[in-house]
Amino acid sequence: MKSFEIKVTIFMFLILCAGVSTVFAEAPSKMKIESVHFEGNNAFQAKRLYKVMVSRPSSFLNPSRYYPEVFQDDLKNIELFYRQRGYLEAHIVNSTVQEDTIEHRVHLFIQISEGERTYVEGVGIFGNQVYSDTLLHEHITIQKGDALEQKKIEKSTIHLLTLYANNGYLNAQVEPSIRVSTETHRAVIDFNILEGVQFRIAQIALTGSQKTRQKVIRRELRFRSGEIVDYSRLLESQRRLYLTGLFQSVFVHPKTAVGGDSTKKDILIELHENMSGEFNVALGFGSVEKARGKVEVFNHNLWGTARQIGLVTKLSFIGRSVEASFTEPWTFGTRWRTDVNTATEYKEEPGYNLNQVGGRIMIGRQFLKRSNLTLTYRRERVNLSDIQVRTIPGERKTNTNGLKLSLIYDTRDNLFNSTSGAYFEWSNEVGQFFSSTTKGFFRSNIQFKFFRSLSRSTVLGSSLELGWMNARSGIRSIPLHERFYAGGPNVLRGFEYQKIGPIDGNRNPLGGRLKFTWNCFEFRRTIYRMIGLTLFTDMGSVWDNPERIRMNDFRISPGIGFRVNTPIGLARLDFGINIDRNKGEPGSKLYFSMGQAF
Repeated sequence: MKSFEIKVTIFMFLILCAGVSTVFAEAPSKMKIESVHFEGNNAFQAKRLYKVMVSRPSSFLNPSRYYPEVFQDDLKNIELFYRQRGYLEAHIVNSTVQEDTIEHRVHLFIQISEGERTYVEGVGIFGNQVYSDTLLHEHITIQKGDALEQKKIEKSTIHLLTLYANNGYLNAQVEPSIRVSTETHRAVIDFNILEGVQFRIAQIALTGSQKTRQKVIRRELRFRSGEIVDYSRLLESQRRLYLTGLFQSVFVHPKTAVGGDSTKKDILIELHENMSGEFNVALGFGSVEKARGKVEVFNHNLWGTARQIGLVTKLSFIGRSVEASFTEPWTFGTRWRTDVNTATEYKEEPGYNLNQVGGRIMIGRQFLKRSNLTLTYRRERVNLSDIQVRTIPGERKTNTNGLKLSLIYDTRDNLFNSTSGAYFEWSNEVGQFFSSTTKGFFRSNIQFKFFRSLSRSTVLGSSLELGWMNARSGIRSIPLHERFYAGGPNVLRGFEYQKIGPIDGNRNPLGGRLKFTWNCFEFRRTIYRMIGLTLFTDMGSVWDNPERIRMNDFRISPGIGFRVNTPIGLARLDFGINIDRNKGEPGSKLYFSMGQAF
């Protein structure tokens, strides 16, 4: 990157960070906790007990301050922690605070008497008539011989209440009673059940819907009048109504039946609609696109049918585009979703300019809550101009027809800033490039992302992509814009944009038929409020001929990043290093962008 571009990038990032520098000056001038020492803790290691406390030992990025009242609460929490896990006699014998007034540090010493652990001698069930003891025991997680843990008792109680609630017994009560022998350290748990009456659904009433048609709402419900009340179906219906995006709030309440029948419940659905119209204007800056802007106009509930239409215009230093879209969430009365969009785009890529006009039709549906299946047909007309690569493809103008099948499995907790879960997508596309001759192609692509929270402030992420493409006439028959490229702000961040893999003598990327990129690991850590630090390592490459893969083809790029989670989105500044630099390549790159790399 040129020195001027680096200065501009840093300047833009510092503007986003303005106002946060004063936050550091407001750190409390209390004494820092240097260490916390435990004595007598045989059952649990110190690291486990730290998680119960607020007064933890300070670390390099997480200084911890000492507050006497907070420390006293921590001692109570330690005792509660032990007792909830069966150590009923556990208590704090002594606690000492050693202060270093010169260094402004404290050392905490905690002496614990754990006592003997109490175990379960037996589990009894009383009051049940609808379900047998055998069935109910299957829903009880605490059994004879287990430690007397409060969480297991609470979990068992919830399981029993859920069983009854999902079968119409909404007023069922489960009360666990515990009898403990302090001499033998044994306990007997009795689950006392009051089953109550089984309810059926009388009427279903809707309130708060001003625009959305009742048919649109009722088709999302998983229950009908006359059925036994299933509480899990009520919750699932609430979730499905939220996922339509039409409502700010959704509440589903069983109510006393209007007719006075004591064996029936009316179901009241209270809704608060979102505004159907949306107009957005966004401005941003990125190292690749430089300054960029976007204008969006949407209607998310066309005529109260939940159909959506939209128009999006984008403009940047390297491209411009206009896209119109239409969505039918229930195609022909089924749960298959249809998305139709048409777009025109101009973009300046390394080595060529692209003019593209086309459209797509996508039909898909969700199944198993976390999975999606989508079939996409695309038709595009592309004209490549100002081609700078030495190996010019056979055709500059191409018409493309493609049919792609995609399978997605997604358990991420947040689509834009994930802290846990995984994402898997496998897509396969077949089609033809129509030019002076007809050339068929096949493309397969696999993406996998994984996230795990290591602590309250640290997240481990990893992302892998594998793509393979073949055409009847080889790599030369594949248009430049259809090939695989790598390198840039999201993966292999120590390299120039799209310049991993085959390049010509002028360092213009040629693209390839095989792509393997891997964000091996990315540690994301919040260091103070909205400010975060990232350590990462990327690897991978692109090949024009999969048969020529060699281990030394793989490029590696470690680096460090800086994050600011602003109200308008997450700002990202990444510095990647090229540890095995080839001739003509920079030794490092600095990329600024918005949103996480993956």
